[in-house]
Amino acid sequence: MSAKEEILLKEISEFLHGYLKAGKVTINSFFSKVNVNIQNLEQLLTIRFLLKEETMDFVRDLPILLKRFKTTTTMKRETHSGEIRGQIDWEHTIKDRLARNYKDKTIYATNESTRTYNIPENLVLKELLGLLYSILYKDSYVQGFEKAKWFVEWQKLKGNIAQAYKKNIYLQRVEHVAVSDRIIRKTLQHRNQLYRDAAKLLLVYRKLMNRQFHEEDIIELLRETFIEPGNQDVLFELYWVVQVIKQNSNDCRLHLLDGSQNKVASWEDESQVFHIYHDSTGSNSIAFKIEANEIADSQNPYLQQKFNAFSISNQYAKAIFGRNPTNIVWRGRPDFLLEVFDKKKNELVTLTIGEVKNTSKVDYAITGMEELLDYIYLVKNRKWDYLFGSDVKVNGLLCVGDVPIPGNTNMELVQVVKRRF
Repeated sequence: MSAKEEILLKEISEFLHGYLKAGKVTINSFFSKVNVNIQNLEQLLTIRFLLKEETMDFVRDLPILLKRFKTTTTMKRETHSGEIRGQIDWEHTIKDRLARNYKDKTIYATNESTRTYNIPENLVLKELLGLLYSILYKDSYVQGFEKAKWFVEWQKLKGNIAQAYKKNIYLQRVEHVAVSDRIIRKTLQHRNQLYRDAAKLLLVYRKLMNRQFHEEDIIELLRETFIEPGNQDVLFELYWVVQVIKQNSNDCRLHLLDGSQNKVASWEDESQVFHIYHDSTGSNSIAFKIEANEIADSQNPYLQQKFNAFSISNQYAKAIFGRNPTNIVWRGRPDFLLEVFDKKKNELVTLTIGEVKNTSKVDYAITGMEELLDYIYLVKNRKWDYLFGSDVKVNGLLCVGDVPIPGNTNMELVQVVKRRF
């Protein structure tokens, strides 16, 4: 990690514990506090539970640990006529013959040994393995991260769970029942590491899902399983998103950054509701795209040529690559968006569009300015009317590195802010 990245993470990591996109799992030593007011907290904690080193160690060692699988043998006395099963118990054989028919010499009482699999520690183990199997193979949310780099090792390890839970002949004979916390705690003291570790993990998971945790426990879990953004430009974008949150809210609700809608946080005051997005086209109240029919009948020579080039491109794409034609001439995806809604009317009243350039070069900053103004002028509402010039206030925020700025940074449509290191 570069010094610049370390500085950025130190300032914003308390807002990034919901980050689940491209990056690597690392230990983050910057956490001092954490906002647990987060949408879908259970899903986040499930992911973090999987990424715990204790969980992964257990699954890595599972094939070896299972060799110490334990059963118990009990003796059961049975009386049979005409056959002998097990060791003859002569004392009870005589008693049974006297009780039934003393002349019948085919009556025998025997002690038979029976192997028992449903002992408490095996029930604990079976529940944990069933839980992990369900998370890894049936949870569609978790399966959505199978191609993420931070999930790569689980792609290798999950086979250990399937092998044990579905194919181990001994575990197949253990019932799948929910065990009490008392039994789990008792198993924590088991001499066998297999059961001791299984009990510890099962108890941790239950506490997480039932929110029976102290803030220090959650901070420690998130610190140990932090997913660090893998791209410095992305980290710089998130830095500015967090600055907007800090400047506008003291009590926000965080959302998981998992690639779905990319909402980072939401909050409200007495009259308005705020939603901030990263690397997103925002809610369905707005759209960043221009369709071909908007320029098809234009008399402007440039737009005529643009439409002709677009039409030929569609034909070639179909002929060469087999791609179906598209009707979209332009589309945009800002680095971040802040949507402000009137609480009573549930109508968009303000839209702040953010463009971030991780640079100290003027030319690259100007490119960002051009892109930002395109967004401001071309964004539309759900009726496909342009927002600029409507009742909705649209403005822009250009966020850059230590770019030399001799002029005014607050213009009518755009404000420029920069970060020195």
